[in-house]
Amino acid sequence: MSLLHTAVGIFTISNPIGNLPIYLSFTDGNKKRDRAIARSCAFTFLIALLLATWLGNDLLGFFGISRGAFQVAGGLIVVLIGLSMLHSEPSKVHHDPESVDRDQNSAVKGIVPLGIPLLAGPGTLTVVIADPSAASLGGKVSLSLVVVALTAVVYLVFNAGEMLSSRISTSALQVLTKIMGLLLTAIAIQMLFSGLSTGFPILKGLTG
Repeated sequence: MSLLHTAVGIFTISNPIGNLPIYLSFTDGNKKRDRAIARSCAFTFLIALLLATWLGNDLLGFFGISRGAFQVAGGLIVVLIGLSMLHSEPSKVHHDPESVDRDQNSAVKGIVPLGIPLLAGPGTLTVVIADPSAASLGGKVSLSLVVVALTAVVYLVFNAGEMLSSRISTSALQVLTKIMGLLLTAIAIQMLFSGLSTGFPILKGLTG
């Protein structure tokens, strides 16, 4: 799985555009406070994904889990998220909608539940850890740069939340979510193929 696939997977699962209505439900119209929520949300997203990038490989080694096995398991998780997006439904694999309602008045709502698990949930972290690039120092640096770039995108989208929400209709958002779900499902299948080819070299041709 290439860095491009990983970047698309992270952006698709975190889906900042699709999650704009949830973010806006946590704001009160005060630009300074709203900007602070967007900033803390993006910062939480950054830290969580950087930790997954730099510590994920060691975590797999500690539990004796091969990267191939993790890619297969991660592919299955991401497939479920992708299928939920194709049906325009929030995936409970990635985040629990009930926790979002419960934490509306949280003092740290930019961190929980917006940052974790809405943006940096199990699916997003799985995509990062499963990336083969994370097995080398150079790959970790490259992946970290991808994470930083996506963090900037998340912040910019949320910071411009009110303007974007007024210009994107519900139907357009649903179509966008379905397209992203299709891309994510394809990436998840590629993750499965990559993991299977690691355990069964005879299947290596499936990874392209």
